Amino acid sequence: MVKIKDIARLANTSIGTVDRAINNKPGISAETKQRILKIAASLDYTPNKIGQALVRKNKNIKLGFILGPTKNPYFEEMRQGLEQAKKELNEYGITTYIHAMDFNSEENQILLLEQLKALGVSGIALNAINSENVRKVIDDLVDSGIKIVTCNTDNKKSKRSCFIGFENEMSGRVAAELLAKFNEEKGRFLVDVGFKYMLAHMDRLKGFKEKIAESYPDIKIVKVIESEEDDAKAYEKTLLALNEDSGINGIFEAGFGITGVVNAVKTKKLQRKVKILCYDYTSLTEHYVKEGLVDAIICQDPLKHGYVPLKILSELVMESKEPKHKIYLTGLDIRLRENLHINKQDWDI
Repeated sequence: MVKIKDIARLANTSIGTVDRAINNKPGISAETKQRILKIAASLDYTPNKIGQALVRKNKNIKLGFILGPTKNPYFEEMRQGLEQAKKELNEYGITTYIHAMDFNSEENQILLLEQLKALGVSGIALNAINSENVRKVIDDLVDSGIKIVTCNTDNKKSKRSCFIGFENEMSGRVAAELLAKFNEEKGRFLVDVGFKYMLAHMDRLKGFKEKIAESYPDIKIVKVIESEEDDAKAYEKTLLALNEDSGINGIFEAGFGITGVVNAVKTKKLQRKVKILCYDYTSLTEHYVKEGLVDAIICQDPLKHGYVPLKILSELVMESKEPKHKIYLTGLDIRLRENLHINKQDWDI
């Protein structure tokens, strides 16, 4: 029987590279992929999982994915990874329904969960709201036989199978260290958490607070605001905080309200005096860094956060076995002006 390691040896690549080529995963050049697939075809190699999926093709498997509001660019990029996974699964007869929330609310999310159940899905991946009502619905779905995985933001107490996301608490600690160093380890900081019922945002706040308390006695967090990822609210609340406390010299944007924060700082003519950290590399945050309005961007991996949950969910539904891990986390990526553009290469080792 031909094995992946045999193909890797003949192609002079790693086993991981062969796996990416055969299973159509990202992170491999077209040339390398084509070379590996040609070798696999010459050896009549067929991956077991694909064979199993083809056997199930007539079973009409349906999956659902609930995405956060796409007014946030992070979710737009996340959708690209999701669409890639959807396309791959569609080749095996698996239908994926994608529902994007119009706004972040537990009522909205519960409604979409109920709609997906009515469509007859076998599994759902979602950017979960961390509320008791959402937890109850997730648990009811799991009890009814529907598999659930959460991504980007979790509902830890639910019966979901696993969570795929980001090092949120660690990123908050890193943000605290960066903002402290930018301000010579002294000052008064403002934090915008976006949504207090989003576990991702609160984990970032938790890490930020803990690091400041542990390491920086001359820094005080003077206020935590909740802008609900709305730029108008972020502007209003940031401006109010700056008016109330002229000593604020650092702002940590833990959600998505960076335009409002930047505009409030510009209104007070405090550009470059108030250091700002935010999340997610977009054309907008890139512009702010280049202009010196934002000092650093903490980047997630939205493509993976869309692609991986659906792939794990499909295998969970097809194989009827729980994932190896309860939590899958992607790493931190800090962008400053000097490394805004990073060239990524496919390394065949």
